Amino acid sequence: MYCREDLKESFPMLLGLLSFFVQTVFFVVVAYFALYVLLELRILFISRRVERCKLTELTEAVQPSLRVGDDYKPSVSVLLPVHNESFVVERLIDAACRLRYPADLLEILVLDDSSDDTSRLARARVEQYAARGVNIRHVCRNDRQGYKAGNLAHGIHQASGEFFAIFDADFVPPPDFLLKTIPYFRDPQLGFLQTGIGYENKNKSFLTRFQAMEMGHQQYVTVGLSEEGDMASLSGSSCVWRKSCVEVLGGWNTSMVTEDVDLGYRAQFGEWKYAYLRDVVSMSLLPESVSAFRVQRERWGRGLIHSGFKHVRQMLHQRMPLMKRLHAISMMFSSVLLASIYVLVLLSLPLNYLVDFDNATMQWVLLAFFGLVAVWGLDNAFGARKGARLDEKPGALRTLWGIYLYIAMFLPMAWYYFAGGIRALLGVHGEFNRTPKGMDERRARMPRINMILLAGELFTFVYSMLAILAAVQKGNYFLIPLNFTVCVGFGMVLFWSWRGIRGNEQAT
Repeated sequence: MYCREDLKESFPMLLGLLSFFVQTVFFVVVAYFALYVLLELRILFISRRVERCKLTELTEAVQPSLRVGDDYKPSVSVLLPVHNESFVVERLIDAACRLRYPADLLEILVLDDSSDDTSRLARARVEQYAARGVNIRHVCRNDRQGYKAGNLAHGIHQASGEFFAIFDADFVPPPDFLLKTIPYFRDPQLGFLQTGIGYENKNKSFLTRFQAMEMGHQQYVTVGLSEEGDMASLSGSSCVWRKSCVEVLGGWNTSMVTEDVDLGYRAQFGEWKYAYLRDVVSMSLLPESVSAFRVQRERWGRGLIHSGFKHVRQMLHQRMPLMKRLHAISMMFSSVLLASIYVLVLLSLPLNYLVDFDNATMQWVLLAFFGLVAVWGLDNAFGARKGARLDEKPGALRTLWGIYLYIAMFLPMAWYYFAGGIRALLGVHGEFNRTPKGMDERRARMPRINMILLAGELFTFVYSMLAILAAVQKGNYFLIPLNFTVCVGFGMVLFWSWRGIRGNEQAT
C-alpha cells in the first residue's frame, strides 16, 4: 500500500520533469534556429551586394591582393579520382585534356580505384591521349584503403605539380579553368580556391531541381562568406589546392567521409586564405533517384557532423572576432541543426500530451518558430534560385507552392542527417558509399543503409499522421502545420520510392 501511494505521488513529478525536458529541448532548437536564420540573412545581404558589382569589381573586392597576370604559370597536376564510373569516366578525361595550359607545365593523373569496366575504359582513353603527346597517366593502387581520401593521398605522391586541380568523376571543367584560377595563387598565403558548380540535369525532375537549389543556396552564401573572410565549407571538386598547403596540413584524412570539408577546416584554422570564384563554373550531375539521393545525404550528414565536432575545440580556441566566431559555429553545425529538426518531429507527439498549449509562452515560441521558418524559406529560396541560376519566373502562387515543397523536402533530409549523426556517434566514420548518377543509377546496387532510411521514412510518415490525430483530439492545433509538412515531404520521397520499386524512379 505504501509503495502504491508513493508511486501515485511521484507520477505527477515524473510527468512534470518529462514535460520540462521536452519543452527545454524544443526551446533550445528554436533558439539555435533563430540565430542561424539571422546570421544567414546577414550573409545573404552581403552576397546580394557583392553580386551587384561588376565582375572586375567583384574580383578586387574578394581578393584585393591578387592581380591576374599572364606571366604566372606554375606547374599543375590535375587529379581525377574515380571509382566504378564507367558512365562518365571517358567524358571526364576528355574534359581534362581540353584544359588550356602550357603543355610542359601540366600533367593529368587518372586515379583509378575501380573494380569494374571503368578501368578498361579509362586506360584506353589515357593511351589515346598519351599517344597524342598529352602528359597523362593512369594510376592504380593495390587496395582501396581510405576510399577517395586514400586515393587522393596516394595520387599526390605520384604528382609533380606545385598545385592540384581536383575534379570528381561526374564533373566537366571549362577549358579555361586553369587560366582563370591559377593566377590567384600569386598570393603565397592563398591555400585553396573553390569555383562554382552547375548541374546538367537540374531540370530533370523536382528532386534534381531541389538539389540544384539547395546546393545553389550554399554557393550563394559562400559569396558572402568569402567577402567577409568568414569560414566556408569546401565542396572538394572543381577546386585547386596549393601543394605546400596540403603537405603542411598532412594531406587528406582517410578516416573521414567528408575529407574535403575536413581539409578545408584545417587550412582555415591554419590561417591559410581561400578564394571563391562563383563565375568559373564546372558542370556536374545530380542523383536522379531518391535511393541515391538519400544514401548520399546520410553520408554527407555523417561526415559533416563528425567534422564539426572534431574541430569545434580548435575553432573555440582560435582567435577571431565575435561575428566571425558566430558564423563559424553556424556553418560548422548547420548539419547538427538540420538533424535537430528531426528531433522536433519526434517531440511533436509527446508535446501534445505533456505541454499546455494554452500557455502564452509556448504559443509565442511556436509562432516565432513558424515565423522563422517562413523567413528562412523565403530567403533560402531566393539564394537558392540565384545560386542555381534558375531562369524560370513562375507566377506568385506557383512560386509560393514551390517554396513550400522546397521547405518540405528539408524534413526528409533532416531524417537522413539525424541518422548520419547517430551513426557518427556510434563510431561509423569511414564507411563510404559511392553515389551513382545518371544512367549508372539504374544498375547500381544500393547499400543496406538505403533500406534503413526508407523504413525510417515510412515510420516518420505514420508517426506524424498519429501526431496530427492527437493534436486534433487534444485541440492543440499549433503543431499541425509542422506535422502536415512532414507528411508532405516524406510522402514525396515514399511515392518516389514506390515508383522506383515499380521500375520507374524518376521523381517528377
